[in-house]
Amino acid sequence: MKPTTVIGSIALGLLVMMLGCDNQQNQGETLFRGAATIACDNEVAALIAPQIAAFVAKHDGASVRLDTTTAFDAMRQLLGDSVRAAIVARDYLPIEDSLLRQYAIEPHKRFLIATDAVVFAISDRVPRDTADESVLRRTLAGERSWLSTYRWAIPAAVSSITAHLTTMAGGKLGLSAEYVGTGDSVIAQLEHRRADVGVLLLSQFLRVKDRASLRTLRIVIRDTATGDRIAVAPHAATIVKERYPFRVPIYGYLLEPARNFAYGVIASIAQEPQSQRAMLQAGIVPAYAKLQLVEQE
Repeated sequence: MKPTTVIGSIALGLLVMMLGCDNQQNQGETLFRGAATIACDNEVAALIAPQIAAFVAKHDGASVRLDTTTAFDAMRQLLGDSVRAAIVARDYLPIEDSLLRQYAIEPHKRFLIATDAVVFAISDRVPRDTADESVLRRTLAGERSWLSTYRWAIPAAVSSITAHLTTMAGGKLGLSAEYVGTGDSVIAQLEHRRADVGVLLLSQFLRVKDRASLRTLRIVIRDTATGDRIAVAPHAATIVKERYPFRVPIYGYLLEPARNFAYGVIASIAQEPQSQRAMLQAGIVPAYAKLQLVEQE
């Protein structure tokens, strides 16, 4: 089933949940003492779960239940007042944004935790390792190209990664592909030679221990400073310089704007040095850190 079909089929349920919200704040808690359930995008759970565990271990009286689920369900739970925060690797979907505006609901306060990237991993069956950005976008939209002749594996329709692909395709993903669970599932498809091109996050690709037979596509863009066409590899340095075009923000959304326990958890993950170092060690860009990065040749 295509992403637009899945999203549209549950939009009504999302609206009902939003209209039934009854936000409540827990009493007697602090920034570092209290209890909260936080929904987490399963595409970035491997990055976030250790940071949640470290926060709980550091602060007496802190209790956090991390609900690892799809990005769509994490945001659905937040909009439905089922969780106090959600960590998701995307902005609002158009349907979510429209509903907020239509019913005069204020956008959630959020923290940028880190910036990841959508990458296109290719097997040794694909001889070319460089693709023009415009060709890639048109391929995703369903146009015939040299890339469309290969077997593609894409995360499930409700994944944050597939939401980014849909945006890249101009709002409708038309590429013929096999939809699998997550970006980690995509890697399995590539490793078992069931796909030639797979889409996942940079942080997921960098966790693969044996990548000898896999590469990531370099993307040809036009340099805004010089006007020259350059090939850009997905890397923390090109993300920082905003050269790599398919950057992915990881946001911590808060149900309540108050400086309460949920606020303390999300702010700590976004800003504390330990969490920032973890994001950098994962190969992506922490939001609150001074960086000196060396771009790969």
